[in-house]
Amino acid sequence: MPATPPSREFHVMEFAHHDEAAAFVAALSRFLDSPKGGGSGARKPPLEVWARSPVASEGVLLFLSDTALVAAKKAFSPVPIARTIKSGSLPDECFLIIEGGVTPAWGAAEASARLSKQ
Repeated sequence: MPATPPSREFHVMEFAHHDEAAAFVAALSRFLDSPKGGGSGARKPPLEVWARSPVASEGVLLFLSDTALVAAKKAFSPVPIARTIKSGSLPDECFLIIEGGVTPAWGAAEASARLSKQ
């Protein structure tokens, strides 16, 4: 896992199927890259989505920063959050999948590939 983010909370989304998580990641990346989503400008605090995606046949967990949750709710409300955790509780095998101001707009196939390549 890359450097652990500073101590803050992450909102957990649970997806039973890899394809559902990939569709959400793709849609959120496109929204964030749009004028309504703020374009590619940097945000404070940083917008981050971390993922735990063991294999394509298993479920996926997404961990949204507060800023990512606000953006997701703006685009897709309601956003089903299972629980909230501290950054120190992120699983060791998770990885940064969306970083505000860095991640481009993806289609579902690219998001799926990025969830699978870890």
